[in-house]
Amino acid sequence: MKQQYLNRFIFFVMALLVVFAVYLQYMITESTNRLKNEEVKKSEQYAQKIANYLQSKIPTDDIEAALVKNPKLRQELNVVLQIFLTKQYRYIFLLKKDTQGHYRFLLDGSKEDPEAFNAIFFPKSDLFEKVCKSHKMQIVKQHEGVKKIWLSLVYPVVKDNHTEALLVLDLSESYGKYLNTVNSPLMHVVEMMQIFLFGSLFLLAFIVYRYNKFRKSILVDRLTGAYTKLYLEEFFNRHKVDRYDAVLLDIDEFKQINTKYGYRSGDHILKEFVETICDVVSPLKAKVIRTSGAEFFIVLPKDKIEIETVSRKLFETLKEKRYLIGNEVASLSVSMSAIEIPDETASIQNIVRLLDEKLLEIKSKGKNSLGILGLRHLNEIQYGNMDYIKEALEEERLLCLYQPIFHTEKKEIVKYEALVRLIDKDDPEKLISPYHFMKVIKGTSQYIKMSKLVLKEVFHTLQIYPDIELSVNLDLDDLYNNDMMTLIRENLYDHREIANRLTFEILEEKEIYDYDKVSLIFQQLKAHGSKIAIDDFGSGYANYSYLIQLDIDILKIDGSLIRELGTEPVRTKIVLASIQEIATTFNYELVAEFVSSKEIYEAMRELGIEYSQGFYLGEPKPIEEYRH
Repeated sequence: MKQQYLNRFIFFVMALLVVFAVYLQYMITESTNRLKNEEVKKSEQYAQKIANYLQSKIPTDDIEAALVKNPKLRQELNVVLQIFLTKQYRYIFLLKKDTQGHYRFLLDGSKEDPEAFNAIFFPKSDLFEKVCKSHKMQIVKQHEGVKKIWLSLVYPVVKDNHTEALLVLDLSESYGKYLNTVNSPLMHVVEMMQIFLFGSLFLLAFIVYRYNKFRKSILVDRLTGAYTKLYLEEFFNRHKVDRYDAVLLDIDEFKQINTKYGYRSGDHILKEFVETICDVVSPLKAKVIRTSGAEFFIVLPKDKIEIETVSRKLFETLKEKRYLIGNEVASLSVSMSAIEIPDETASIQNIVRLLDEKLLEIKSKGKNSLGILGLRHLNEIQYGNMDYIKEALEEERLLCLYQPIFHTEKKEIVKYEALVRLIDKDDPEKLISPYHFMKVIKGTSQYIKMSKLVLKEVFHTLQIYPDIELSVNLDLDDLYNNDMMTLIRENLYDHREIANRLTFEILEEKEIYDYDKVSLIFQQLKAHGSKIAIDDFGSGYANYSYLIQLDIDILKIDGSLIRELGTEPVRTKIVLASIQEIATTFNYELVAEFVSSKEIYEAMRELGIEYSQGFYLGEPKPIEEYRH
């Protein structure tokens, strides 16, 4: 789950928990209120029973007159009211409203200091009057009544639609507190839960705040305000690459600005430079990323404006921009490359690579220029896509072209070098050079799969044409790869009767450090008669140590030496002659690569170099075209 969605999910869960805790508190409060209401209803029923009992004991319609005439009855009823007192009732008494509107005690069930008969009662609530008029019970709350009373229940004793008296039941404050504490343990748990959740939510918010602040510090460049390279990767983890276009630009020789004016002035220029970029591209909702010191990558949504239009506008703006440094005015030279990213492009890294290569090309040709990548470059993006390559290998859209190697003196083909190509998905006539896909699959299972297909075709070709020899390319990584070597050894063993017509050309992309190990691997490759050739001899890592420490059969002279015949023919011939002498001494076959013209071919004949290979003699073609 992506970080942004995880954060939202955590906040959502926490919010739900908080809402649940609040809801739980509400339900507990409601439960307590329901319990209180039930107690009030029970008290009302209790009052009704007491009122019915009193009416049954007083024979006349006039309660007050009956109690005045019969003190003994009054005393008995006071005792009865005392009996009706329970732990929840503090007082039970009977009132009568006289002609002057005063309420007077008729009965009082108090066990201590009961009020005298006909004593005046001063109610602190208008509800007493309301009960008399409405003939309906009312509840008087604590703050409206006597202390130590939770609430008073005022019940009318009615006869012939006339309120004869008011029966008052005072519920004790202690009982009210008891009802409040029935759910208090659970309420305390809920309150603690709320404190914990609110605290956790606050802590989480603080952590998110600190994280976002830290995240901003690593995603936004402090000097220029542009985004950092890390943001580029994160951005395309959340957005599709093919919905955007891209621009890569670099300030030419910015180090000279720092050297001439100082780093502080250089920083000021960089800030102003980025502000100028933003003035042009920000209205287009573009993202400006600082990828290195003075290099910037710009991502623009496709639906805003054509990439060529905005690139040219930006380039002209930056070229015309002037910067004031003290009393001097400076300008910057900028190299730019831009591309309209094709549909279904999945990796931004391929785009960056192409833009970077274009930028290097511009700089090599004089800098201060803009390059727009064309259709050829767009195809390269597709050809460098891992999914595209994987599909091609699964469908076996692969073949080998064969470039002939000639005997220089006789000008006869003696061998062919197998060169792998992928077949374009949409145009079977179009072949894809390994330049586009080899680096992408190197070191992956797809590379092994490709090698398996190449060896399968090479041995098939050797079987079809029993009079030819072929060579295939390997590099040191292949030799050190156990899976690759297992594949090669198995193929050599399975085709051991024709393995002596196969040569392995070792590419010199890396330096050999463990000659003993490489020597052992060479022995395994030559076990069934195959030969070993050192490719690109005379440049890079392919040096004379190879000749001393390795058992090889063929030297292939690096093409860069051959090309020097056109610029430094005398010196180049001396070097080539020395290589020829070494090859003769060690009994190596010697092959000159990149023989691209008749002049070079004649020079090889003159030097006595035994074999030649190049476009002048033959281009890479299907083997059938050379065997007709």
